[in-house]
Amino acid sequence: MNKDMAAGRFSPGRRSVSIPLLMPSPAQPSSAPSPTPPRIHGLGLIGLGAVFSITLTTPVTSLYLGRLGLSTVHIGGIIGAMSLALIVSEVLALGASSWIGRRFAVLASLGGSAIMFSCFPLAGSLAALYATRLILGAARGLLWPVLFAEVAEAGPSTRVTAVFALFWMYFGVGQLLGPALGGWLGQQVSLTAPFFGAAVVSLATAAAVGAIRPVRDISPNPLPSYAQLLRRSPTVWRAWLLIVCNTVVFGVYTTFLPLYAVGRGRTPEEVGLVFTGGGVAFIITQVILHRLPLRVSPERLLVLSFLARGVGVGITPWLGSFWELFTVNFFTSILGAAVPPALSTRITDGAPRDNLVAAMGGLNAAADLGFFVGPVLGGVLAGAGVQWAFALVPAVTLLAVILLVADPARPPAKRPSFATPGGDGRPPSP
Repeated sequence: MNKDMAAGRFSPGRRSVSIPLLMPSPAQPSSAPSPTPPRIHGLGLIGLGAVFSITLTTPVTSLYLGRLGLSTVHIGGIIGAMSLALIVSEVLALGASSWIGRRFAVLASLGGSAIMFSCFPLAGSLAALYATRLILGAARGLLWPVLFAEVAEAGPSTRVTAVFALFWMYFGVGQLLGPALGGWLGQQVSLTAPFFGAAVVSLATAAAVGAIRPVRDISPNPLPSYAQLLRRSPTVWRAWLLIVCNTVVFGVYTTFLPLYAVGRGRTPEEVGLVFTGGGVAFIITQVILHRLPLRVSPERLLVLSFLARGVGVGITPWLGSFWELFTVNFFTSILGAAVPPALSTRITDGAPRDNLVAAMGGLNAAADLGFFVGPVLGGVLAGAGVQWAFALVPAVTLLAVILLVADPARPPAKRPSFATPGGDGRPPSP
């Protein structure tokens, strides 16, 4: 390169024309949020399909088991059995993602779920009903820790809350569509039809699996990872306790509302619409949270959210008509919808990068512990009458509020370094 060109000039013939060099100006801070990474939409579709498949069966599972003549103890036990298996599987998901990689772990989860959804209405004995739910839980447990870790790593480090809110919006769409279609199928076709529909949805969800990176996590033994995580990040296990409280309440509601409502003259289709109203409310809230400025955090809404959920579910035995049930669940879901993104962000902020899958496995195991405890203890209480299952809710809500007030979360001084400003940091392994 000659001197004229180096100086920003060129010489056509004899003429020399000066061209001012475009010097980069100093980077100016921008208040505009970083763009949403496209991959989050694929991850959201997987979450949508996974929750759509299970909520297809929500309005009818307890009704189907009741039609088989089972007691409330067995109804709660069979429903809770899936969550018990989920807990174990989610804790061990890190080993699976280390062995076969994240993408194949998700494919195995979706395929196994499809098979078990199909087998459940074909089960011919009490033992078979328990077995199919346990295997279903083991299959689904491989999905959630990997999916949540992928979401946490997909977004810019400054937009984790917004990215999770967008993911939870997809999740909410599944909650919206599943109960409505499941209730309609249960009313118009049969109580077993939603289970076969769930199998089809699980297989269809595999079409989006390309959004999961084919990487392997670095620790084949999850137990030391959890021990290290608990030592290094006390914020994480406190968030797990709050998640247990949240899903105990939600588990009581989803298990015993159908039995209570049908006992008061409501139809399975109306039960599905009640759940659908909650899904609409959840989506609305996630859209709002996704668009909130960074300075407005769902963390500030946690106490209100837990109180709203506890009161809304706790007063269910005093509600009877469809519109009473629908309205209370709708507004309860709006106020309570800040809990998932707030606690997901709290765990993402508190977990070191090399423990992220373990942290998300603990998050989902904690959720399923609540989904196990709620139906099982609720089933015992419901032996005195279905309405008594809801008596568990005030005590659990009080515990959650005490945990929040006694140990309010504070934003960390420095976030763990696992994502670049543009998202998708270094993969767990080559």
